Amino acid sequence: MSSFPPTPHGLPVGWLRAASGLVLVSLIVQHGFPLGEVWDRGLHGLNFLLAAIFGADLVLARQTVRRRPQVFGARRVEYWLLGGFLVLLILTWMLPAAAAGRLASFLHLESRVELACNLAKLFLLLSLCVQWLRATGRLFGKGTRPELILAGSFAAVIVIGTFLLLLPNATTVGRQPTGMVDALFTATSATCVTGLVVRDTGTDFSGFGQTIIFALFQVGGLGIITFVALLSFFSTRALPVPQMVIFRQLANAPTRSDLKRQIVGIVVAAGVIELVGATLLYQFLTPEGDALARLQWSLFHAVSAFCNAGFALHADSLEGFRTNPGVNFTIMGLIVLGGLGFLTISELVGFRLTRSPFFRRMKFFRRLHAGQVPARLSVQTKLGLTVMLAMLVVGAVGFWSLEGRHLLREHSVGESFLISAFQSVTPRTAGFNTVPIGQLQDATLVLLMMLMVVGANPVSAGGGVKTVSFGILLLALRAMVARRDRVEAFGRTIPARTLVAALSVFVIYIISAVVGVFLLSIFDSHLAFKSRVFEVISALSTVGLSTGITAELSMGSKLVLCVAMFVGRVGPLALVLSVFHSGRPLAYEFPEEEVVVG
Repeated sequence: MSSFPPTPHGLPVGWLRAASGLVLVSLIVQHGFPLGEVWDRGLHGLNFLLAAIFGADLVLARQTVRRRPQVFGARRVEYWLLGGFLVLLILTWMLPAAAAGRLASFLHLESRVELACNLAKLFLLLSLCVQWLRATGRLFGKGTRPELILAGSFAAVIVIGTFLLLLPNATTVGRQPTGMVDALFTATSATCVTGLVVRDTGTDFSGFGQTIIFALFQVGGLGIITFVALLSFFSTRALPVPQMVIFRQLANAPTRSDLKRQIVGIVVAAGVIELVGATLLYQFLTPEGDALARLQWSLFHAVSAFCNAGFALHADSLEGFRTNPGVNFTIMGLIVLGGLGFLTISELVGFRLTRSPFFRRMKFFRRLHAGQVPARLSVQTKLGLTVMLAMLVVGAVGFWSLEGRHLLREHSVGESFLISAFQSVTPRTAGFNTVPIGQLQDATLVLLMMLMVVGANPVSAGGGVKTVSFGILLLALRAMVARRDRVEAFGRTIPARTLVAALSVFVIYIISAVVGVFLLSIFDSHLAFKSRVFEVISALSTVGLSTGITAELSMGSKLVLCVAMFVGRVGPLALVLSVFHSGRPLAYEFPEEEVVVG
């Protein structure tokens, strides 16, 4: 299939586009600007009218188009959204008055009417998101290169996030409104799951602003292309063949059904892990204050940790929880799972379960895995796990050794171990901290920068040059020392193009870091050199750790870091996609000639 067929509609397309525009304006005005009660009521009525228009379009599409099953298949997601909205709306009105009052009070709403209005807004927002994903999917049908779509989708999310953060209601009442550069910096940091901040997320941004940041790093952590592919699978509209082949290679999926399982597994696993993490964090918090506020705090930090975003609702990150083992180990577990990469997680789970006699006796499980037991883990998984474990051990032992008699001297042995373990995990692109980074010794900062450069596993929410790339470069160095003409790992030979890709990622990273430090030295020469280097490495590796100079940076330095965060997040993924993109083979080959290096 070379392109997407047109989506069947019941109402004229022009009407739907006008309705979508009104939905966008209504939601922005209602949440982004301070309004009176009369305006609120009018916009609530408009929202229900627009929801009715979208529902009528879905109903009429089944009535006017002859092949009704194809209509449902093409717009399955919209029908599910409509069905869920109607069910929740009916349940809201069927609830007894006392139960509805308790639910509204828990959600900080005044009545069940306001609850129904919020359901309508949620339905409209999700419908707009589906339309946007469909529009992005059409780019695949036009043959646009996946790496360009990847970069463009991230850029589009950043632009949208910047605009929303500029709205008056995005900042707390009494606080200075967010400027253009600060809004762009915050949106870039959230979308690229970095965590560097120029405004305090917990105090400077309102609940609406924090929700925008939350949505940005959730979307940035999973990636727009993941949602586009998911929508394609559930809408029975296959991606074009060239792009499908690329995604199958990227996801290590032999067939289209395997790719569908991978994509669905990524979204489902992310949701389950984030919900479990939020539940654990909620249990480890002090049972005081508002229950909804604790639930929001837990969900915000769980998603931020799993997406390796590093955003926190406290100005000192998680320093107030440095002695709370439950919070620390939950955050560390979420960071490690998010940095492992979805391919590694699915392979580990599948490898373990397929070798279990209990699961192999289940008919559903035999059908899912076609009765085949993987003989071994892939080289990518083994190499990624080996480098990751080595970096965690080196980081924890190194941090404890360097700071044991300095920053950790007033802590007990158990607390020192907990802090050291936490700070060995977070430089792998998470960005949380339980100790003030600006007070660390220079040697410790160098250690953290080394961990940030290596980063997380490929095809994950983390950044850096990636563990597998770093491992391949070490193996290439070993092969050169041993005078071998092949790079080998775990009984397998690494392809030459993979070695070139790993080397390219490392070279691009080094060049970008040098240019970034050079520009920051021009724009903010008064700041300490070590702080400038640390800031650039943190941005380029999408980590978010800082010695405390981010808010003091000039406009030029902030823009430089925006570019660094974008390159650090999009660059490695785009390079991997370009490697899998099939180009025209060369019809010639030059003779080889030895070149002296070193």
